[in-house]
This record gives sequence, C-alpha cells and structure tokens, in this order.
Amino acid sequence: MKKIIAFFAIVVFLTNCKKSELQLDDPNSPTPTGSLASVKGVEQFALGIWSKLYVGNNLLVHAMNMHSFMGDEQWCSAGNWGWRYVNQVDKITLPAPYNKVIPGVLVIDQPTQLKALNNLSATNGSQTNALIYEWNLAYFVNGQANFLLQAIENPAIAIPATEKATLQAWAYWWKGFAYSRIGSMYVAGVINDKTDGSTDSQYKTRQQMITEANANFDKAIALLTPIAAADAVYTSTMNAIIPAFNKPTPNVAITPQMWIRGCNTYKARNILVNKKVGELTSGDLTTIKTLATAGLIQGDITFLLGISAVAAEGISPNNQQHILLWNSHANNPGWMYPSERWVQDFKSGDQRFVKGVSTLPLAEVNRQARGYQFGGRYFFTAIQNGGYWSTNARTGFANFAGSWEENALMLAEVEIRNNNIDAGLLFVDRVRTANGAGLAVTVGTGLNQVQALEELRRERRIALTLRGLAFYDARRWGVTTKASAGGGRANANVVVPNAEIGATPAGSWTLLPCFIDYNYWDYWDVPVHEYSYNSPASGSPAIAN
Repeated sequence: MKKIIAFFAIVVFLTNCKKSELQLDDPNSPTPTGSLASVKGVEQFALGIWSKLYVGNNLLVHAMNMHSFMGDEQWCSAGNWGWRYVNQVDKITLPAPYNKVIPGVLVIDQPTQLKALNNLSATNGSQTNALIYEWNLAYFVNGQANFLLQAIENPAIAIPATEKATLQAWAYWWKGFAYSRIGSMYVAGVINDKTDGSTDSQYKTRQQMITEANANFDKAIALLTPIAAADAVYTSTMNAIIPAFNKPTPNVAITPQMWIRGCNTYKARNILVNKKVGELTSGDLTTIKTLATAGLIQGDITFLLGISAVAAEGISPNNQQHILLWNSHANNPGWMYPSERWVQDFKSGDQRFVKGVSTLPLAEVNRQARGYQFGGRYFFTAIQNGGYWSTNARTGFANFAGSWEENALMLAEVEIRNNNIDAGLLFVDRVRTANGAGLAVTVGTGLNQVQALEELRRERRIALTLRGLAFYDARRWGVTTKASAGGGRANANVVVPNAEIGATPAGSWTLLPCFIDYNYWDYWDVPVHEYSYNSPASGSPAIAN
C-alpha cells in the first residue's frame, strides 16, 4: 500500500474561533500526539475537522464555486484553479435570423480540457487542475475523522458515554459527507479507514462510494438516536466542536433529532442527484420519499459555513475565501457574476430577485474575450443591502450539507413524478412563501405534470442558490449532456456583442435567446496526484472517463 501523506495532515491545539489556531501540524507525521492525550484535546481535534475545509485554499468553497459555474448559476472567466475551464461551454448557437454557431474559445470541449490539465504540472505548478480540490477536501476530512475515531477508543482517556457517542457520530457524519462528495463527483474513489498514512489500491465505483457514504450516515444516526434533545453533555460537546463563526446563535446547538433529520436529507440527496431523471425508478422515488419524510423540517438547525467579522477569527482569512465573499461586487469585482440563465429562471415579480439582484452600471460582455457565456447584466446584492447571496462585510452563512428547502423540494419532486401534482406543488408553494418570494400559489391552478416539473426545476434553481446543487441538477436533468445526445439548453439568454450580429451601436450588445451546448463531464476522472501514487489494483473499476 502506498503512502499518501497529503491526505492525512493533522491539526492540533485548536480553539473555537481563531484561524491562527486552526493550522496544520507537520503533515509528514502520521500520528498526532499531545493533543489527543485528554478529553479536551480530543474535542479540539474534533473541532479541527473544520480546518480540513481550508488547506492552503478553502477547498469546500472552491468545490462549491465550481458546481455553481457548471450548473450555470454563476459564471467566472478567471483561469485560477481551473475555474474558466470547468464552465467552458462547447458552443453557442445564435437564434434566427443569425443562426451562427459560436464555438468555445479554446475550440476543445470541457472533458478534453479537464483531462489535459489532469497532470502533475497543472496540479503543482499552475494549479489549474480543477479536479484536485474536491478530492482533497474529501480525503483531508476523511483522514481527520479516521484519527478521531481511533482517539476516542484510547482507554487512557475517560470520555463520558454521551460525549463519546457524540464525537463518534461527528466523525461518521464527516466520513459520510466526504464519501458523498467523492461518489457524487468522480467516476471512482477509495474507501479508507486507516490512520497509518496508507491507503487502499482497490478502487470503488461511484455507486459503491455512495453506499459507503450512506452507511456512515447510518452509523451516526444509530449513535444519536438514544441521546435526548436536552442532554447537557451532548450540547456542551457540540458547542466545543463547532466554531462560533459557524453558529448563527451562540451556544445554540443542533439537537440530535435535527442532526438525524439532516442525515436523512443527505441520504435522499445522494440517491436523487446521482441518477438522470429518466433513470429514477419507482423504488428510487419510494426510498427518497421515505428518507425525505424523515428529513429536515422548517426551523431545523443545520451545519453551516459562516464568516467572522474579524477575519483572523475564522477559516476565511480574506475577502475571497468564502462562498458569500467571493462574489462581493464591492470587494471582489470581476471574479464572478450571476448567470443570465439563472436570472431568467425567476418568475416575474419574485421578490428574491427584486431584493437579491442588482444591475451592473455596464454589462459584462465576453469578459477577457473567453466566451460569450462569460457575460451578464447583474451582480448579487449584498446582505448588508437587503440581499441573500453575497456580503461586503463578512456577514452570512452558507449552507453546504442540506436544508429544509432542499428536503421539501425533494418531496415535491417525488409527488409530481408520481403524478400527485398538487401534493407536490404544495411543497413548492411552501418554500416560496417561507422565502418571501411573493408569488401566487400554484396549487389548484390545473398544472399538468410537465408544467409542475418546470415549476419545481425553477424553484430548485432559485431557492437552493449557492448550496452546491446547481451542477447536480443540470447533470441529472440532462442540460450539461452533449447536444447531439439530447442535452443543452434552448432559449438560453446570452449577452451577445452587436459586432457579432451587425447590430448597432457597434460597441454595445444585444440579449439573445440562444442554444447552449455545454457538453460537460457527468463525473470527473480520479485526479493525477492520487493514481500516480496509488495505482489501481487488479479488479478496480475504471478511474477515468
């Protein structure tokens, strides 16, 4: 077995707040020592899992941004970390009377580009290998969770029974999260429960990774089920392992029952997002409904990624290392913008658009000359100015692991696909009402299944913005599939330079309903820095497309 030390960097001596104390210990030492010699040390080590979301860069934020780009929720023309390449569409076809086909600037499709960048030079040099960030996120987290499980069993440390169960559930939840990320994004992965710095060369299919993810969520559920909501030891433990900047209300912890519901929501997601809509069986729908019925409800506390007003007290040390900070038009102009295709999914009068989206003084058109998809008229209104999806002053929380809205919309989808139209639309209406959309209800309006599914699709696009679901949805709905195989998006709004269509004034632009052929990979290849040091054993599944 090969040594993959990068995946097992360890954190020691942590505190609830300060980023300076969420730093990595020597990653070449596979065995944490002093920090795990006491109950307090184990708690601090459990807290340190959060630091695995940020190793050199905020790995979770990079991953979620890439999902946002590929789901055409936001766009980014910058090449840093391979961002421009993940949302490099294949071609854009202008409508009549122009009927021009505009190929991608690079004249190669996204899969070809990403495969070409999956090399050690682009990984360690230019750092444009987009495939590494989510993989690193998952295995850093998984490695820390493995060490935590080992430490909890140390007979020299007298951990109270409830605290032990809570810490074990914490480790299993993060392992479930990590394997969910791998199984939902890569063609294959590795199941690794080791703490000696080694790994397993017997790769698993993405489906097997999802099975393992849900099995870890089940372990967490079993540990949490006997714990009472008001258990003081449980609450104290949770407050010790979740940083203050990740909690909207200080010292108010997610209850065991809320946490269990969150696990069920994630398990339901793992089934739903990893099948194309045409592949969903009646059995799948039944399982999703069973899980979502036991999933998150309105008012539940979930795990969030927050920001501290004092930059040094968080794991987002500047104005770029958080989902809501990256797209700050005041602090980070030019990096990313809401997509015109996302904008057109709002229904007329939706107050979330009115309050959450602002108009640019000048539209962005073919930014950096890298493609017409890199253009738009809007930016996110900051939370400080009444918005939802951006901040100019380090305020707000990003949902990265399930929400009651996501759960409700999964129930909506099951009902609509089972032709219980109004039963499904009721969930859509509930989400819109709770979010203050100000839209007329859809229940009782006589919508057929196709129309109801369109309401659902649009609502998932809006209510679940920046929650890491946009690409999963685009993939399963077939939008990112190559057009020749039935994919793409018709009537997709694109800001087109007037010079391209001979319109006037020559230096301006026209918004046109185009056809976009995305042609994206459904699942990514295993990154080069894994297979270069961990060659697949005989019998392993394919690790590349």
